[in-house]
Amino acid sequence: MPVLVRHIFWLLMIPVGVFAQSSTSQEMTWMFYNVENLFDVQDDSLTRDEAFLPAGDRHWTYGRFLKKLNYTYKVIVGVGEWNPPAIIGLAEVENRYVLEALLRETPLHRFGYQVIHQESPDARGIDVALLFRSELVDIQAQDFISVVLPNGRKTRDILYVQVALPNQEEVHLYVNHWPSRYSGTKVSEESRLQAATILTAHIGSVLSHESDARILVTGDFNDSPEDVSMKYLVEQLPIKNISDYQFEGTHKHQGEWGVLDQWLASENWLDRGASWYIESNRGQVYHPEWLLESDEAHLGFKPNRTYVGFRYQGGFSDHLPVFIRLISPSSISSLEQ
Repeated sequence: MPVLVRHIFWLLMIPVGVFAQSSTSQEMTWMFYNVENLFDVQDDSLTRDEAFLPAGDRHWTYGRFLKKLNYTYKVIVGVGEWNPPAIIGLAEVENRYVLEALLRETPLHRFGYQVIHQESPDARGIDVALLFRSELVDIQAQDFISVVLPNGRKTRDILYVQVALPNQEEVHLYVNHWPSRYSGTKVSEESRLQAATILTAHIGSVLSHESDARILVTGDFNDSPEDVSMKYLVEQLPIKNISDYQFEGTHKHQGEWGVLDQWLASENWLDRGASWYIESNRGQVYHPEWLLESDEAHLGFKPNRTYVGFRYQGGFSDHLPVFIRLISPSSISSLEQ
């Protein structure tokens, strides 16, 4: 049986009770995933979504949409290792409908996920969003932070949520999808630095009211940790980039891997004596073989994506998901007894 088919078979055969038992432990996964153009098949007259219609350049059909939903579900369950993540940050989703379809048309409906989403001013109509399991975390507040670029153009919002953990400790989480490098890395650099400046101001406001606030920042930043915008964040704020990934990267362009999808955390997440801490003090890349394919042009491997240009390939995404595992020491002590 092929690896992917065997993986899918076992995912579907796992009884719901297995998930329910593990969800009571003091450990949870939070993930971020750029799903690469999760569009429906309806025309939105307010955005440039024409390519993702049945008669569009990419011949996007309802069957392909359903396959994309099921592939996204399999990635989510894979990251959670049989206990789906408590928090899922997403990028490149068209609207609330595709999120509700993901929860309705796949086995994710078993886990009680709720949706946080708002239409952004992105010209292509792609947004950031959040899925959360309400039995594991509680959303205390939410906001969509507007990002206006130096040229006056609005881009995708930054999603902010205030999350309460099971012990009622509060976490301030930011989900990002910063402007792309489509016009060139240097030309577009100013736009990403503007997004970093806006994010820094919001986090600074939180810290001015709560100096020991627990901060988590994630997303597709379209910059690597060593680029100007990402350095600006860690220089201006008491946060650390924990994207010490034990893999080539999260996205591959013209044969070069880049770490565009990242996690950053305030220092209080890195203390193993805290009520909750990040396992191994680092984020991780989910990179099973079935999410990759051979890179015949540049050697090695690359993400198995949905489209290559306008050619439908039927894969998962051009990005790999990134995640962190949050651990409570109480769960460790209970296992040791």
